[in-house]
Amino acid sequence: MAPPAPPNSPDGDAPPAMESQAGLPEHVVEDILLRLPTAEDLARASMANASFRRIIAARSFLRRFRALHRPPLLGVLAYDSSQRANLSVAFLPAQPPHPAAAAAAHTLARADFSCSFLPSPELWINCDFRDGRALLSKHGDFLSNLAVCDPLHRRYLLLPALPDDLAALSRQLDVIHCHPFLAPAGEVRGDNVDPPSGFRVMCLLRCSSQLILFIFSSSGARAGQWRTVTFGGWGALMAGHVGVDFFLATLSTRRHYAHGCFYWEIPYTRQLLVFDTHTEEFSSLSTPRGHYEMVFVEAMEGRLGMFSRSTEDDGKHLLYDILRDNGDGTNEWRREDVISVPYKYHYDIIGVAGGCVLLHGNLDNPESPEFHFSSYSLDLQTMKLKWFRGTQSLYFSPHTHLYAGFPPSLSPPTI
Repeated sequence: MAPPAPPNSPDGDAPPAMESQAGLPEHVVEDILLRLPTAEDLARASMANASFRRIIAARSFLRRFRALHRPPLLGVLAYDSSQRANLSVAFLPAQPPHPAAAAAAHTLARADFSCSFLPSPELWINCDFRDGRALLSKHGDFLSNLAVCDPLHRRYLLLPALPDDLAALSRQLDVIHCHPFLAPAGEVRGDNVDPPSGFRVMCLLRCSSQLILFIFSSSGARAGQWRTVTFGGWGALMAGHVGVDFFLATLSTRRHYAHGCFYWEIPYTRQLLVFDTHTEEFSSLSTPRGHYEMVFVEAMEGRLGMFSRSTEDDGKHLLYDILRDNGDGTNEWRREDVISVPYKYHYDIIGVAGGCVLLHGNLDNPESPEFHFSSYSLDLQTMKLKWFRGTQSLYFSPHTHLYAGFPPSLSPPTI
């Protein structure tokens, strides 16, 4: 018989088997389940014991678990390059040995990311994806016909039309581009979060001299209503940069979210357009010179972090900067880290979700006529790279979305 594991060994540190805890008071079992490190561990506990499954299935428990644990990155929603003409969306799950692979496979089997359950599904195109919801609009009608869908539970909600006064306003504007997107579902406060069915839809209208943001809320004091927020400083911000080429470039501008604010890169200006979802005010923010492929993350103490590449680098490093307060009313980007990536690939920074930055690499082999691709996730806490999946050639664009979520068994309907 093997001797018992010493106290300092991994086996000795392991918690008692969940079966041995079934006789404990329910509130103690609930606290133990809340401390399981990952959603995959919680799903396994749910399948192993009926009493655990009853506790875990309670909405109050799932709300507390979601408040304590970040949903992991499970996959990528991208347009298949072979189907680019009809913008066919493909879900590319994490693959073994990545720890999210099992949950990603279950999600792939359960979800309908094409939202074929919508009426006349061929008329809809994907605009955004966030918090388990997809936002779609009808071809050529980005503001009047919008639908919010739950691909995992195959539910949808058609948004109401604009009221007459806002519809008349939208027709009077010299709209250059209409950009609909989803806002985060809610803010976590202690053990409480907004109802999982609550969401906001925003639609940014870019005009020659101003920006107008249309906002729809599904819950709260303004539930079911559209309203507008105007940024009159757009013309001054764009002074010297207005032109057809510029506005074509803005169509491919990526949108970022961190600490309650949305950020858009403004081409050719080294400026970010900022919208604070709490105050519902617009502003701008400068970015460092010589950086590109920027993505923005939530750094500690409410600060804004930025991963990017440098025009002076060989493409084998990621730069990590944090925006810090100088104490005199000004801010400054300061270098925090330089992360080396495997030298055999050329990389693109795809986005941020589930506490990870996702990189898409093309194998650097000039002797091979074929392209070989791999994706890597960078953990924002450990700054460690993990192989995420091998993949085919993809059409990456601002409409490429990262999917972060819990396994289907731990994901209640979002609509």
